[in-house]
Amino acid sequence: MRPTALAAALMAAVAPAAFAPAAFAHVTLDPPQAAAGAYLRATLRVPHGCAGAATERIALRLPETILAARPMPKPGWHLTITRRALEAPVPNGHGGTITEAVSEITWEGGPLPDEQYDEFTVMLRTPEAPGTTLHLPVIQGCGGGATAAWVATPAAGQRPAAGTLPAPTLRLLPAPPHAGHH
Repeated sequence: MRPTALAAALMAAVAPAAFAPAAFAHVTLDPPQAAAGAYLRATLRVPHGCAGAATERIALRLPETILAARPMPKPGWHLTITRRALEAPVPNGHGGTITEAVSEITWEGGPLPDEQYDEFTVMLRTPEAPGTTLHLPVIQGCGGGATAAWVATPAAGQRPAAGTLPAPTLRLLPAPPHAGHH
């Protein structure tokens, strides 16, 4: 192999690893996509604290289009659910109506040391809006009053501005044929 071909092959092998820390550096949502109009078990992944300080609080803000959400309790963390009234009742899919929706879920406690990662789980119902991307802002509170606001929501088709902390996103896909509701 010629030196230039060897260098190119080495760069191709090493380049993905060089960019891996950037992809692992922020709060993300898993899975990043789901069927529209379906129930989803979604997990916020928190890979680190704030500038070396341990995470003590995670606050997830839900878009107004999400009408049903239930957080999973986490041992060692206190759970707070904030609700908002809906302008008009909407069917719940089970013969009743929904008059309020969860607007924010907060886990407080821990702490989660900076050198460790953890996951915070919520079950939610995705809106009937295939082809859209939902932004789920997260405020991460850490020891000593440090915070990280993962709230940047770029315009459709744009990347977050340099230096901003992007909100976790969820891309809504068309529901599979014959998909039943849970």
